[in-house]
Amino acid sequence: MISADLRFEGFDATSWTNLISLFAPTVVERMTVKAPISDDPTVEQGTPEQRTGMLCVVTDAKGLVLKALHTTRGRVTDIRGTVTGADLPGLRKTYAVQRCVLVEEGCLEELSEQIALRLQRGDDYLTQLLLTLRCVLELQKSNRFVLYPNPLQSVLIPSPGTVRRAIDVLLPDDHCAVAMLWKGQQPWTSIALRRRAGNLDWVAGPDHLLRWTGPLGGDWRRDYRIVTDAVAKHAAPVHFGIYGEEHTIRSLLRNPDPGAWTKAVAVRDLIIHPTPAYIAVALGTDAMRAATKLASEALGGMDLFGLLSPVAFYLRGRVDEVTSITQTLGFNPLAVLARSLDEPGDSGSTNDEVDSPPERSTPERSTPERSTPERST
Repeated sequence: MISADLRFEGFDATSWTNLISLFAPTVVERMTVKAPISDDPTVEQGTPEQRTGMLCVVTDAKGLVLKALHTTRGRVTDIRGTVTGADLPGLRKTYAVQRCVLVEEGCLEELSEQIALRLQRGDDYLTQLLLTLRCVLELQKSNRFVLYPNPLQSVLIPSPGTVRRAIDVLLPDDHCAVAMLWKGQQPWTSIALRRRAGNLDWVAGPDHLLRWTGPLGGDWRRDYRIVTDAVAKHAAPVHFGIYGEEHTIRSLLRNPDPGAWTKAVAVRDLIIHPTPAYIAVALGTDAMRAATKLASEALGGMDLFGLLSPVAFYLRGRVDEVTSITQTLGFNPLAVLARSLDEPGDSGSTNDEVDSPPERSTPERSTPERSTPERST
């Protein structure tokens, strides 16, 4: 999956920070915040304006809290009594964290043992990653390890062979995938990935891409063709490229509605060029269904999709012919990513009302000394 001779080059501190900030919402803010004055939990550190870090609560087999830790603000001493998975939404609100994790004492040791027993000498990174996720999900089913919100809830972990087939569809050998994002008239960050002999062998950043393209015109809706041609000339033919403004991509990555990408492409807030067959068919089918639904509602429920049956049957047939990433993996990776990144302040939604964690069966609970808000219903 990753070449032993991987070349990773062409990034400076700003362009790399911009890139990872798309997937780590608070990374830029954390870099500008002053360090805590003390790691003593009794010292007032101030209340964050938005959710940061993760709250980890360690309990014994009966659910009694042994220790609690905030990953950015240190120890938490006012969570006592017993805590179950049902308490995590309230704790998340009270302590203003992005996620809460409930860990039973000893389960991490069991996790490491399970991974060690199943790993084989010579397993690649992909096999190791999928095996680790599978072991974590097994612990979650026993409610000994509870994560809230959980982006992998209801997701079946595919086999390594299935993931490799999905990667072959996404980016074939001897091709590149490109993304360049703009802020105003200036490129904000960019990345080009090249795959050869089944492995990712070159990751090129903005320094390379802008040297290959030369000065750009300042209008990304025209400059994207120059970028595509330059990467094809200096690295490899481009299988697909994603071009748009930074705020558009940031919003789409956090939007769990697959139709949001179709709408962005339709109004040219996002350009995908070149467009592989599986992307084109998926976008076309979604756009047609959305348009006919709106038109049918405006005309009093007339079945326009039925009237357009020849086109509809053609599109349905093409969907069957063209292998898609979702069809191969058995789940929509963009939807999983959106659930993982969706935070208050990003898209105006919250995760407190969905994916409620299961409640672990424990003896009668004692009342914690610190009361937490009730979970939203």
